[in-house]
Amino acid sequence: MPRKLMALASLALTLSSVGWSNSARAPAQTRTNDKFIVGIFRPDGVIVPFAQYANRKWTNPWHRQQPDQQPDEPDTIADLSHPWYESAVRPLGEWHLLTTAEGLQTVKISKSIQVCSHCQQVWGLLSDYPNPQQSEKNECPRNLGIAFNDKKEARAMTQPTSASADWKQLVKFIGPEFERAEKAGLKGPAARHYLLQTPPPKRRAKIPLSILNLYRTRLAGKDRSILYFEVSKEYPRPSEANDAGCDNISLLGAWVLRDGKKNLTLLASQFSPTDCDMKEGGLTRPFGILQLDGKTFAIAEEDSYEDESYVILEIRKKDVHRVLETYAGSC
Repeated sequence: MPRKLMALASLALTLSSVGWSNSARAPAQTRTNDKFIVGIFRPDGVIVPFAQYANRKWTNPWHRQQPDQQPDEPDTIADLSHPWYESAVRPLGEWHLLTTAEGLQTVKISKSIQVCSHCQQVWGLLSDYPNPQQSEKNECPRNLGIAFNDKKEARAMTQPTSASADWKQLVKFIGPEFERAEKAGLKGPAARHYLLQTPPPKRRAKIPLSILNLYRTRLAGKDRSILYFEVSKEYPRPSEANDAGCDNISLLGAWVLRDGKKNLTLLASQFSPTDCDMKEGGLTRPFGILQLDGKTFAIAEEDSYEDESYVILEIRKKDVHRVLETYAGSC
């Protein structure tokens, strides 16, 4: 992975939206007998299916198709012997894409092909997406969005600028939250090595906080929004440390609810002591949110050190619940 903090800022974090209101403006709820497949959409026009929604549940249906897979192994779409989704997808059918740049659009698929996912291979569906962009040799493309084999009322994420009111309010809100998270996260033996290579608390407090990413979406009904952000502080390593040029990084990602009175409430957060290589912790890219059977789900990509996963998160009134994770390849 690139060894510069600015590379972190090029990765987007998860943002989801919730339709808790019963307002007439809220999207219609999906039928309880709904059944469809969701996939990740790539700039080369390939859709990589990774999960199925049926009987009001998200599943990895290929898991039971792999008799040699051990119970403690992660559900993975990497290096499968055949496309797991073929029995559930209509040949030459239509898929519906959702990207932040282009919104909703429909494409037709032609065949299944294998494409790279880091150092592994995954099965995907080749579409007639206009003007596909092919990757450089020995490189895998950066995913663009999500896709469904049935039309859905999904919403893409938006990213406010530093001039927005949300950004300015977050700057004031996040300082105390970061200090509390860092203090708690650096306790205990697991963080001892990291703590020994960072400045003492008073010096850390003087180092400016950087907002790497901020995403938001407005909730249906009242004037409420969900925000997801990632912030960090960067600490130079001592000159005597191994790899002294690779700074230590305190990284915090968090979900926040903004109510109709513009008050911010922390729903969930994750603190990670890491470094420029990002071998610990990780980043999450947002793709979209979807309302199903009275619940709201976020569909996202999680990027860690030389691998990635696709996840389904349920955004609830007081917290964020991890529903499903699909491992998608590594090196």
